[in-house]
Amino acid sequence: MSDLPFLAHRETYRRLDQMRLAGRLPHGLIFLGPEGVGKRLVARHLAKALLCEKESEAPCGACRSCQQAATDQHPDLWSLEPEGGRIKIDAIRELKKSLNLPPLVSKLRVVLIAEAHALNAAAANALLKTLEEPPPATYFLLASHAAGWVPRTILSRCQKVRFSPLPDSALAEILRAQGKALDPSRLRLAHGSARLALLLSEAPEEWPDLERLWGEAEPLGLDEAYALGQSLNEAERLTPYLESLLLESHRRLCAEASPERRFALLTFAERILEFRREMRQNANPKLHLPRLLMFFKEPLESRL
Repeated sequence: MSDLPFLAHRETYRRLDQMRLAGRLPHGLIFLGPEGVGKRLVARHLAKALLCEKESEAPCGACRSCQQAATDQHPDLWSLEPEGGRIKIDAIRELKKSLNLPPLVSKLRVVLIAEAHALNAAAANALLKTLEEPPPATYFLLASHAAGWVPRTILSRCQKVRFSPLPDSALAEILRAQGKALDPSRLRLAHGSARLALLLSEAPEEWPDLERLWGEAEPLGLDEAYALGQSLNEAERLTPYLESLLLESHRRLCAEASPERRFALLTFAERILEFRREMRQNANPKLHLPRLLMFFKEPLESRL
């Protein structure tokens, strides 16, 4: 278990692997948790273990199945990814045709759907029938960071496995392995997401967090907000910063009791989402960023 390719969720994987060895692993699993915490890594490792020729030592990494799975060439490992942001019914139809045939290399086969929330309605309905009556020797491993977007019928046919945010110590170790580092005060902005921590390691250090935007201590001034906007060279560098503000707003919203402050947080989150949409439409972030940074300094009526 020491050679697992992920730092956290080892106990979760250990329980799943014990179920696999005992022949009690459900044929439908869905991994739920925040984005970037390792759901896909655990699912792929479990898939390799299921397909490995050495059941008690799986995945061994040396057998033909392991080598094929490592290069995404295993004929019994299906991985459905969104095209144009959605997984469409044609992909499910193609999958179901394959499931009518016996496994080609291993004793069983595995279907990975790492973004189950991307299933459109028709694809979800087609998949549901297969989940209700799964073919022999077939396992479905689904994952999602947006459980609310996964059809309830799909959720009800799978055993749920919860993934929590990663501790800061694990995030720091992941960053070190990539030759990167973050100050502890900025590392907390990743909110347990390795993906966001890696993105934040590329973001400018001078950008303020939500506490400074909203707080009274050392408030951000208009001149400083304007200077930050003008210093922006690449719009892509805004992505991790905006994501961290959204996550921090959600955390504060869950703990906030004041209706006025909850309303302010909700409106701020809407402003961030609107800003991201404008960026996708090639709006100039140098003009829009200062206004976002000064949101909490605006009069209440101008925020609407």
